[in-house]
Amino acid sequence: KTEKTKNKVLITWNSIIGSLKRFPETDYGGKKKSLKSYKRVEEKQKKDIKGEVPIKLHFGNPKRQMEKGAAAEVAVPRVAVVVFVLRGKSVLLGQRRSSIGHSTFALPGGHLEFGESFEECAARELKEETGLDIDKIELLTVTNNLFLEEPKPSHYVTIFLRAVLADHNQIPKNLEPNKCYGWDWYDWNNLPNPLFWPLEKMVTSGFNPFPIGWS
Repeated sequence: KTEKTKNKVLITWNSIIGSLKRFPETDYGGKKKSLKSYKRVEEKQKKDIKGEVPIKLHFGNPKRQMEKGAAAEVAVPRVAVVVFVLRGKSVLLGQRRSSIGHSTFALPGGHLEFGESFEECAARELKEETGLDIDKIELLTVTNNLFLEEPKPSHYVTIFLRAVLADHNQIPKNLEPNKCYGWDWYDWNNLPNPLFWPLEKMVTSGFNPFPIGWS
């Protein structure tokens, strides 16, 4: 059985290599790369990521051992989806009650569930937290955030999207008062303090969630 498994893996790998040999050049980052370059993809990714949108990246061991008493707990990254809900020149923010970033102002959002798209997660979280229905959901950027100074250190890959209200007459409600003190609209040029630090970093770096020509 073990020998069959090895052969199966070898056959699969040979088929992948065969496919790559049939297409010896691949378009990567706007440049032609030969088959020999595949083993350097990770290194190139670290150097070639560019763009207007700020992306904070950390490359390292995805698992971090943390001591908790006599037992060791393995921490793994989690995926969060948050949304800039736009209304005029304002965005929707809530004051957090959770242990991470307690009392800071943050965007609505939550954990990505198995099988969800980013857009589905955004719509679900907004409905659960605020009762709002959103539309025109678009991907903006991704950040890699390490919360190592918190009581329980954590690692989040955060997907940022933007959206508008499906009905402009909707009023946000605080449907999860154990997680948030309340929701309100804040002018982008006059945001409250303190901001949740991943959002604060984006704001201070000059990030703008509004589309060009937005009014």
